[in-house]
Amino acid sequence: MTSINEKKFCWFYNQKLAALGIPVEYLDRRYEGLVDFVIGNGLLLPDIVSSILPTDEEVAESMEDARSRSNKWKSLTMKNRFRESMVWLRWLMFQGEPINALKNLAKSSIGQRGVCGAVWRSGDIAYRCRTCERDQTCAICVPCFQNGNHRDHDYSIYYTGGGCCDCGDETAWKPEGFCLKHKGSEQIQPLPEKFANFVGPVLDALFICWKSKLFLAEGIFQENMRASDCGAEQRKAANELTYAVVEMLLEICKYSESLLCFVSRRVISLDGLLDILVRAERLLGDAVVKKLHELLLKLLAEPIFKNEFSKVFIGYYPIVINEAIKEGSDGILSDKYPLISTFSVQIFTVPTLALCLVKEMNLLGMLLKCLRDIFLFCAREDGFLKAAKSGGLYDSTNRVFGDIRFVMSHDVVSKCATHEQQDISRTWLKLLAFVQGMNPIKRETGLHIEEENESMQLFFLLGCSIAIIHSLLVDGAFSVATSEGANILSYLQDVDDGDSMRHAKVGRLSQESAVCSVTGRTVSKVTEAGFDSVSHLFIPSSVIWLIQECLRTMETWLEVDEGISAALQSISSPNSSGTSDSNSLAIKKTLYKIRKGKYFGKLTGSTENDSSESSSVYSGHLESRDTEISKNIDSDSKSCSAEIDPVACGYMGLDASAMETDSGIGLATVRLMSLCQWPDISYDVSLQEISVHIPLHRLLSLLLLKALRMCHGESVMPNVTNACSASSLSATYADFFGHVLGGCHPFGFSAFVMEHPLRIRVFCAQVIAGMWWKNGDVALVSCEWYRSVRWPEQGLELDLFLLQCCAALAPPDFYVKRIVERFGLLDYLSLSLERSNEYEAVLVQEMLTLIMQILKERRFSGCSIADSLKRELIYNLAIGDATHSQLVKSLPRDLSKFDQLQEILDRVAVYSNPSGFNQGMYSLHGAYWKELDLYHPHWNSRDLQVAEERYLRFCGVAAMTTQLPRWTKIYPPLEGVARIATCRVTLQIIRAVLFYSVFSDKFTESRAPDGILTTALHLLSLALDIYLQQNGASGVERCIGDSDSMLAFVGEEITESLNYATGKQSLLSLLVALMRMRQQENENSYLESSNCSFSPLIESLLKKFAEVDSDCMTKLQQLAPEVVNHISNSTHNTDRSTSGSAPDTEMRKAKARERQAAILAKMKAEQSKFFSSITSTADDDSKSEAEMSNSDTEHEAEGAVQQSCSLCHDPTSKNPLCFLILLQKSRLLSFVDKGPSSWDRWPDKEQSSIPANRVIYRSGANAFSSSSGLASQSMQLTEGPVVESTNSDMRHSTVCNLETLEEDMYICIRREMCDTLLSSSLKKDEVSSTSGSSPESSRDAESDIFRKYIAALSSETSVNSLGTENTDCDREPTESTSQPFVYDGFGPIDCDGIYLSSCGHAVHQHCLDRYLSSLKERYVRRGFFEGARIVDPDQGEFLCPVCRRLANSILPAVDGTFQKAGRLPVTSTVDQVPALGSPSAQNEEICSLRLQQGLSLIQTAAQVVARLDFFEALSLQRKERTSRNLEPISRVLSKMYFSEKQDRFLGSPRLSHPIILWDTLKYSLVSTEIAARSGKTSMAPDYTLTSLYMEFKSSTEFIFSLLLRSVQKLSSTNSLHSLQRFRGLQLFAESICSGVSFNYYNTRHEQEDNLLCSLKHDDKEALYPDIQFWNRASDPVLARDPFSSLMWVIFCLPRPFISCEESLLSLVHIFYVVSVVQALIICCRRHGYSINELGSHHCLITDICGILGGSDCARWYFVSNYVDHSCDIKDMIRRLSFPYLRRCALLWKLLKSSVSAPFCDRDNVWKSSHVTTDMMDTTESTLVELNEIQELEKMFKIPTIDVVLEDEISRSFALKSFHHFHKIYEACSFQNVLYCKPAVPFKLMSLPHVYQELLQRYIKQCCPDCKTVLVQPALCLLCGRLCSPSWKPCCRESGCIAHAMTCGAGIGVFLLIRRTTILLQRCARQAPWPSPYLDAFGEEDIEMRRGKPLYLNEERYAALTYMVASYGLDQNSKVLGQTTVGTFFMD
Repeated sequence: MTSINEKKFCWFYNQKLAALGIPVEYLDRRYEGLVDFVIGNGLLLPDIVSSILPTDEEVAESMEDARSRSNKWKSLTMKNRFRESMVWLRWLMFQGEPINALKNLAKSSIGQRGVCGAVWRSGDIAYRCRTCERDQTCAICVPCFQNGNHRDHDYSIYYTGGGCCDCGDETAWKPEGFCLKHKGSEQIQPLPEKFANFVGPVLDALFICWKSKLFLAEGIFQENMRASDCGAEQRKAANELTYAVVEMLLEICKYSESLLCFVSRRVISLDGLLDILVRAERLLGDAVVKKLHELLLKLLAEPIFKNEFSKVFIGYYPIVINEAIKEGSDGILSDKYPLISTFSVQIFTVPTLALCLVKEMNLLGMLLKCLRDIFLFCAREDGFLKAAKSGGLYDSTNRVFGDIRFVMSHDVVSKCATHEQQDISRTWLKLLAFVQGMNPIKRETGLHIEEENESMQLFFLLGCSIAIIHSLLVDGAFSVATSEGANILSYLQDVDDGDSMRHAKVGRLSQESAVCSVTGRTVSKVTEAGFDSVSHLFIPSSVIWLIQECLRTMETWLEVDEGISAALQSISSPNSSGTSDSNSLAIKKTLYKIRKGKYFGKLTGSTENDSSESSSVYSGHLESRDTEISKNIDSDSKSCSAEIDPVACGYMGLDASAMETDSGIGLATVRLMSLCQWPDISYDVSLQEISVHIPLHRLLSLLLLKALRMCHGESVMPNVTNACSASSLSATYADFFGHVLGGCHPFGFSAFVMEHPLRIRVFCAQVIAGMWWKNGDVALVSCEWYRSVRWPEQGLELDLFLLQCCAALAPPDFYVKRIVERFGLLDYLSLSLERSNEYEAVLVQEMLTLIMQILKERRFSGCSIADSLKRELIYNLAIGDATHSQLVKSLPRDLSKFDQLQEILDRVAVYSNPSGFNQGMYSLHGAYWKELDLYHPHWNSRDLQVAEERYLRFCGVAAMTTQLPRWTKIYPPLEGVARIATCRVTLQIIRAVLFYSVFSDKFTESRAPDGILTTALHLLSLALDIYLQQNGASGVERCIGDSDSMLAFVGEEITESLNYATGKQSLLSLLVALMRMRQQENENSYLESSNCSFSPLIESLLKKFAEVDSDCMTKLQQLAPEVVNHISNSTHNTDRSTSGSAPDTEMRKAKARERQAAILAKMKAEQSKFFSSITSTADDDSKSEAEMSNSDTEHEAEGAVQQSCSLCHDPTSKNPLCFLILLQKSRLLSFVDKGPSSWDRWPDKEQSSIPANRVIYRSGANAFSSSSGLASQSMQLTEGPVVESTNSDMRHSTVCNLETLEEDMYICIRREMCDTLLSSSLKKDEVSSTSGSSPESSRDAESDIFRKYIAALSSETSVNSLGTENTDCDREPTESTSQPFVYDGFGPIDCDGIYLSSCGHAVHQHCLDRYLSSLKERYVRRGFFEGARIVDPDQGEFLCPVCRRLANSILPAVDGTFQKAGRLPVTSTVDQVPALGSPSAQNEEICSLRLQQGLSLIQTAAQVVARLDFFEALSLQRKERTSRNLEPISRVLSKMYFSEKQDRFLGSPRLSHPIILWDTLKYSLVSTEIAARSGKTSMAPDYTLTSLYMEFKSSTEFIFSLLLRSVQKLSSTNSLHSLQRFRGLQLFAESICSGVSFNYYNTRHEQEDNLLCSLKHDDKEALYPDIQFWNRASDPVLARDPFSSLMWVIFCLPRPFISCEESLLSLVHIFYVVSVVQALIICCRRHGYSINELGSHHCLITDICGILGGSDCARWYFVSNYVDHSCDIKDMIRRLSFPYLRRCALLWKLLKSSVSAPFCDRDNVWKSSHVTTDMMDTTESTLVELNEIQELEKMFKIPTIDVVLEDEISRSFALKSFHHFHKIYEACSFQNVLYCKPAVPFKLMSLPHVYQELLQRYIKQCCPDCKTVLVQPALCLLCGRLCSPSWKPCCRESGCIAHAMTCGAGIGVFLLIRRTTILLQRCARQAPWPSPYLDAFGEEDIEMRRGKPLYLNEERYAALTYMVASYGLDQNSKVLGQTTVGTFFMD
């Protein structure tokens, strides 16, 4: 097809070019011919280029021809034609083969790379480096970061949403941060001239055609001709041409930056091309637009192109915003116009470019105009923003605000906006007036609002954006040279003659009035003093101007406020309401016009034009109103002094005349705030509209606080802490407000400015009180946002600072009274005992708290940044411990960026390293609890209560009584705030609180609860502290002017309370009465309560009053002489105890402590009694045998009483108990065998290959034992049900007979073994046979047992299978095609084994059946039940009713449950061997290896069990059915072992439950030993026996003991089971002792053939456990795990051998030699140990090395990856045998175990304090390992390794075993290996130390199934495969659930790459788990939100590894608490 298209295209282009007159000889040579022609005919190049490109007619014809084809084919045809055109053009550009030319060009520019410019896609990784970046939007790609030097830099990683790499761009990235490949744009060399001459003309011609196509398509788009064929053809042609051109340009530009630069300049050189490319996104398809934007991003690397592009971009910007406004939706920005969001950050973040655009293109004016248009669209009819419309354009609004922030973030731009282009600031203020008071709400008093305002939060986000721009704007206003500071009175020079008269009037008013006579300062005096006295006020003129503009705008907005307009009416025209109403209406109309944009003025005009239009707004339309206000003020000026306190200005510390005359702007423009009266503003927050959005006030607050800091901050002001220090300072300090608020009167300013911040605080108080509950969430969320973490610095704290400024200027009584009025609490001062409403208590508390905050808050009014930071940290840490990021996030934005943050944090807090699953946390240092501020503005009731409780816990005292407020340093202009505490109204409030506390009836609710009383006492204490600090300096009364009145008020008698028969009361008498009342209450209470501490506090206040005033002393001597007598007698004793009743208080406290101690002691005794009833301290290892016997009996009796059913809780029930267990499939051994995978190596593709140590059964035959005949097709065994005996007496007799029979066998074996050993003591070589019987007789005996077994099966079948005989006979023999995996020769087919665990709780089986039935019923009905999201009732899963842990079966308790497992009755005729570890055993000298004794034991036992007498006695025993109590565990195990065939096997007599249970016990022991190797908090292995025993005791000891007893008891109930065991014993004897596998078919008798032929056929016989077990017994001993072989031999022996220590020791020695031989094979064959170096005396080593030379089987079968070549071979052998010895020790511990009760808390294993091995080097770890090996060798009396290697019997046994292995290996095709390894711990995948390496490797990996990039890649930590937690059908095989089933037998541990967290998978259950990666502060970073470097925390990873190794995923309460089914937690 391709060749046909090429020929067609070639013919097509030849025809077109021939039309231009190009000769045929050129056309025949195609590209080369055309190039040669153009070289000689350059003038024809434009025509040639135009001819090469398809014309519109050709496009139309192509589309017509392709109409019948599919769209895909049509698109493909068009693209191919345009792409072929680009091929011709590339040949013309480079005058030859394009690829060669481009490669040559790339070679010439090596080392000259300037800018990276790599374009990112969504979700790509990029790096930010705060050390190297120019602004926070800059980033570089991963290769540039890796190739750069960022060591010790502050960098972070994040996921991109687009953009390009900034490496090499000097405007975005510092040169020192460039990578090695990019050196900056100046390194870009111009394109070589020879290339430029060729490429330029072709590009010019191409761009001309491109431009014309786009313009034509745009014209059609604008004419809306989309439906016409012509329009579609034109747009299609433009679309395809654009894609082809962009694709070609991107391809050629990647070879050379010089070529990229050349292309960019050619683009901008063609007039109109760049404009149409910017607008082309409206015309083209999404894929083309994406490609085009990628090209433009590449071209932006060229500075000239970026500059030209920016100008075009600015012109296009408002078009897009207007389109979004027309649509009324933000979707258009992302769907149709993505260019704005893509390129704005690329342009506006460049400082020089942004400044140029602001000055030349009026960039800020354009952005503000866009913002204005959005506001106008979203406005309601009344001018306020509408929530619904605002929500639709939120993204557009946020986009514009973000771009304004980008532009204003440059210092040069913000300075320009406030200095050079002040019209920008004016426009911004007009916009603020528009949003001022937006989203007002009104309290609902009727029905509850059901509909909530979902867009309400958008207004707060809008407020946050405004606050950010405010910060930038203010910074720009203050960024001016210091020389300008000298011109602090610049506005005085602008006063004209017209305003001088008014100033003269104001001046005369100031002189005549006593208000300003105190300081007597006038303008002339200020001028005479010169500038020296005020030279410290370095407030730039731009700041003064901005403050004045803000005041004008605010005043215009205030005039339409409902309450303020009424106040203006009363002031301006008290007798003419009609005029006032009309003027007020005119003002409202004017502001509405302002909001609607009529008077916004030109946003891009000059300052003069804008000022004139501004004048029309503020002056022209309010002229008549202004004149009237001026006249009224002038006429009433003489009465002002009579209405205001005579010292109203003097005690403020400022000159009112200065405030009114310092501004060049007269009173005509600042009217309200120049009023000299205190207006009476009527407003009720609960009845009228309220808004929390007042950005104008907050801008003013921000300007004032920065001006204060500049003039009086820590770098300027001395460290003054005294409240009266202003008197000693220069008068110029007090002139601060007069200078910055020129034209404002202190009363007018404070009265009007404080109004709205106060309303908001009242609104919040009412919401907290519950008054706004009918408004739904609107009011509540508004309050929470206002008080939230990030909002206070933009709202609450700025409002509070503004209230402080007003408090410093206002008359204190008027100020506090205004607060009381707004809270609606004037009635509270009436001293009426009846509460006015239910909300009063909360409102009073909030009001007092507000007053305290106004007095105490120093965040913006006195504290340094360091002090503020320390205070914030103390506040946050008092609530609770926190991580580093939580602390930083909770801090205000300016404090979080303070460079001393870490230093102060380290001083204030104590850091706790991450431990376990706890992150690194900071807690408050004990010394800093004393600095806790109880009146921090951020407190809410819940957090404050928590902080008080923590304070009490850490400090031992109550915070409210010890953390008394004190007056601290404040800026001098704000020292007038202190008057608030001592004014009369405040004291009246305090007195009212005391009155209500004293006289309230106890049976009614008091108007002054303890919380209010505490705050009132604190306020009084603060007032006294202020007075005491004032009294320490001279001239205090002149400064404050209110101190005497405070002391007079204290003793003033109350007149309001006479109606209540309270007598004559004063504040002092109320304090005394309250103190005595509280003391009396405390004496009557036993325990110390919260109110008992009031009396010492009140007593200390009374003493202070007595100390500061003689009148108070006199009164107190009458009221409370016991308090003040010692003061009058001796003043120097005033420092004694602050509590006069301290002895009584201490006595009460002591009594309370005694009572508490008694209660705690009683509780402790009850707890001890309870714990003693369920636990026992018996330790079997520390008791003698007699003590053991006695204690076992006692424990058994106790157990019967103590244990009860966890469901019915009936302690008297006689029903047997069953213990809840959890059976889990496991592949732990396989993972340990293979070792951990590594993150930097891809996992093997063949994950499903045969695991280690597994056998594949082919056609039912064992791979080793195919010659044994046990699995032959000739063996036809048929299953059938077994009849359970109904005679209880017969059942008991059978058990007793079987037990007695095995005891007799034991005695006989022991005797014969002793005789044989004595007779053959000199025959060392006779190892294989010790009985003296012939091989033939032995074979006959074995055959007898086998025949008996077949006969027993046949009899069972004949009785129970009559109904199915015909069906079974018709079954044809078929060969099995399945190849199940079996680990170590026996076990489940799809895992290594089954692990058993238990929570230790017991139930009755019938109770559990009822519980599960109910559970299943609710599950079927889809009803709720406990664990509904965790368990699967279909699988038999349920939660323990006590501990809520997972279980899936039960294990019945057996008789003697609390007896030692291994101790059985033994006939006295057999001598007992001393116990291991006993004194006699320790004193014996270990002489030799007990190998021969062990071999003799096995051989003798195999012969004895086949003796005729025992054989016949066994045949008489009845075959009992499995107990009903074992059916649940048998059913679960059968399902796990045999999968789908478990139903058939359950009824078969061949299903040996003892074999399966024993295999489960064996695997559980091995798994426990492996789990004990893992450190719980360290990756280092733990080899100590202490940890091994602790692991066993803490988790599995009881349940393993119970399982062992169950197997022993079950083995004695069925003679068929005994036959299975004894047959296995015979096969073990043949394999181990004789070194041969018994070939049954060669010795089979004729009778057996007949019997076998009579049995029915089974095509799956190899799956039966009896066949698997016998095959396992026939395997060569070297081919299997030695501990597994030991366990199976113990299982086959008669039961009493399990308690014979001597026999166990001999068996341990046998398989120890096996492990040594396996280790020798590993060391000598695969790892190159030299025989010459070992010496000839190492006989066994020499023998092994010799026989290995001629055999390859061992090389491939025995595998180990853990052999250390530097280690001595003998030490290496011991290390390789270490796992075997550890497991033997665990088995020995189990056999000697005597636990009294099950454990009940699985999580205790995490808290165990046993010895663990810390991180150590390899040498130290090896020494520890060898020491532990030595201890185990001593325990089992194993001789030294030299003795073992030189032992002749060992040599003979090793050689025989190896020859047996070699023979079987050669006869069978092996497909498995045996891993021989030291005691290495289980490990999860090896992960890199730094998380970013993992992220970079896996984040863009594709799914192996669907080949798409994984959205959420999940790395399997077991095998290293990359999976997906999603439920996509195409990714099912790679899904986490499916992979967990195939990889971990249902267990999966996945690291979610993007989330950084762990996913724990257990079949369908999954749970999240904390990340193993933490940052430098020990903290997680979920989804890399912070992006800081993360490091692997080994303690966490070790804990996770241990939890997996110990099977704790379904036993850990933390995991189960987060477990669910599916991917719910991922949402």
